Amino acid sequence: MSKERILLIDDQPSAAEASLLALSHFVPREQILYVSSAAKAMDALNTRTFSLAFLDIDMPDTSGFSLAGYLEEHHKGLPYVFLTGYADFAAKTYDYEPLDFLTKPIDIVRLQKTFDRFHRQPKNLPAMEKVAVHTKQDYIFIDPRDILYISREKRKNLIFCRNGLVHPVVSSLDELELVFEDYGFFRCHQSYLIPLEGITALRASSFGQTYEAVIGETHVIPVSRSRFARLREELSRRGIRFL
Repeated sequence: MSKERILLIDDQPSAAEASLLALSHFVPREQILYVSSAAKAMDALNTRTFSLAFLDIDMPDTSGFSLAGYLEEHHKGLPYVFLTGYADFAAKTYDYEPLDFLTKPIDIVRLQKTFDRFHRQPKNLPAMEKVAVHTKQDYIFIDPRDILYISREKRKNLIFCRNGLVHPVVSSLDELELVFEDYGFFRCHQSYLIPLEGITALRASSFGQTYEAVIGETHVIPVSRSRFARLREELSRRGIRFL
């Protein structure tokens, strides 16, 4: 169990109870403070120290966006996560710098990734830094911006680079996802990781039952039906508007 102190702000007690239950899988209940308004949250922030805050976006006294602005101005360095029952809010979050964006009710598996990201935060490297990737022979240093996509093929995990090189790596795709999601990569399929910045188009497959992402001009990567909505959310957070 984590030792962090968590602040949860949500004006709906029933929704908050579900969020508390999800959070208690990662943090002892006594280390979570729940408040039902932005005003109470500000009082708590001025009298206690917190490691992480979960902000409901839609509240009667003020929006979660306004509260996020307050945190960035008066409690800079405190990471926060947006919570909402409406995925449409995701498009507005790119004006802020949340640690994550979660829809309610919170999915436990998805919340695990939030805490993984939170615990890695002090060690995060700027996006321009290279990542040392372990091959069977040695470590190679790769700039994430040079990667077209990462895939699992015939029990091998491969990194495909823009210069045409393909690097087999020892790490599992799950391990690669945990590292490269901090550089803007998204797990669009059980066998693929793709850079969000590299996507030039999304389209239905030729059979119309699944989706595809186009990377650059020629690379077509399958997108699982179950991950398509989440991929749109992530792109919306980065300013892509879907008409």
